[in-house]
Amino acid sequence: MFGTLRPRWTRLSEVLRGPVYATGAFARRSLKLLSAALHKGLRSLVPRSSINVVDSEAQPLDQDLDILAENDGTLTLDLPDIPTNNLEAPSIKWLLETSTDPEVFLAAASLVPQVEWPLDLDISDILPQLYDIFTSCVDIQMQIVPSLEEKTSACVTALSHLYYGRVLQAHPGHSDFICSESTDFMVFLEMGPLCKANYTILYTTINLCLPEDSNHGWFPLVSATCPDSVLEWLSHVLPYHFVTGRVDEDGERLATTVISKLLSYPSSPSTQIVANCTLLACVMVGAQVDKKDIVRIDKRCHRLIWRFFCHD
Repeated sequence: MFGTLRPRWTRLSEVLRGPVYATGAFARRSLKLLSAALHKGLRSLVPRSSINVVDSEAQPLDQDLDILAENDGTLTLDLPDIPTNNLEAPSIKWLLETSTDPEVFLAAASLVPQVEWPLDLDISDILPQLYDIFTSCVDIQMQIVPSLEEKTSACVTALSHLYYGRVLQAHPGHSDFICSESTDFMVFLEMGPLCKANYTILYTTINLCLPEDSNHGWFPLVSATCPDSVLEWLSHVLPYHFVTGRVDEDGERLATTVISKLLSYPSSPSTQIVANCTLLACVMVGAQVDKKDIVRIDKRCHRLIWRFFCHD
């Protein structure tokens, strides 16, 4: 197992040891503590190994930061279960399924990535419906109708976000969930050239449904102009790739880039961003996480995150 984890840790450590461009003390502290905590977590994953993992920036932390319980490589999040009927997702699902008002649909679709979609909520009918709405925005020349670009973008983002949850629901099994006439891979691939504004989202999502004979992934490079909202979305969905095994070196590179960018902003990162980056980094080095914790939008109850603010 160490042979698998060590290259990932080395790559991640190089990013976290790099220059911190943020002027805020909290941002610098977040990077340092994240690196230290991950270093300690990796050592607890391989307690009997004769090989030492060395990180010059890692500092010893309190025993309470031992997040990988009983050395079994399992990351436990201290997050209370929330009944599905107490979440916003069922209401948004109902609006997506029933509303004929374009403005209501746009508002509901825009909210999809912002709320929690529990694994016990059946979303199987929404995926083909969102795809049908997307195709209705394409004209006879196979271009997005200009007046429907905002609707198309919200639809693509909602479809991609919900697709992650559907894949995780089925894991370790897999199937095509969107269109009976085509594979999910071809659906996302054909959407790509039409939705340049959603390029990063689409070409990240497509890696969840690569054909079995595919010899390379499609993970995008993150440009300097990538919106903050997309980076934050990536910090939430990239763990899905690691826990389902649908990631390659380009995916690992994308994950480290996202962590580095989000934690090195001139302004101090929010607790939610730190939480997302910590969970992402932990699954990168091999920690096992329960499905229900992966889908949580608010991960700030994770005790590792709270220790960032409780220790000076």
